[in-house]
Amino acid sequence: MKSLWPVFHDPSYKPSSVERLSLHWQANLRMLRRPRDIVLFTLISFVPLLLLVGFQTLFPNLYSVSISQANPTRDVAPLLLAALVTMLAFLVLQHFAFLLAINLTYLHHVRSVLLDRGVPLCVRCAHLLPPQTPEAACPECGATPPSATMSDSNRKASIDDPTVMDSEDSPR
Repeated sequence: MKSLWPVFHDPSYKPSSVERLSLHWQANLRMLRRPRDIVLFTLISFVPLLLLVGFQTLFPNLYSVSISQANPTRDVAPLLLAALVTMLAFLVLQHFAFLLAINLTYLHHVRSVLLDRGVPLCVRCAHLLPPQTPEAACPECGATPPSATMSDSNRKASIDDPTVMDSEDSPR
């Protein structure tokens, strides 16, 4: 996490507002089809809230108003200061949790949608690749595009996926 906001794509790629909306809509739909990503995003997002509740449970005297016998008026200045500092710390922690959740669960969906649309970019750093050699290594980070693995070739044919054919079922 190098920035204060996730880098979805290369800054030189400038989609219109409608294209951006469509892109993120499709990425959200892709993410909603992955329960693991949703659960992980939710868990990461709730960590700052749990820290806030834990902090307030451990230090309850910070969030109370003291009334002394000599001065019966309430002195709320320490309470306001504690509340302000706690709120500021919570907002900073929540932002970093959001960045972490976006980078771990959502970013790859946005980049996959861009790749599906034919935008040649590096899946690791989102740098635009030259259109004539999109399979070359990224000049920015050196990553190479993912290639087929042995597990991809071992998939069994199914009725749901007619594009995958088993070698015994194929006509000779």
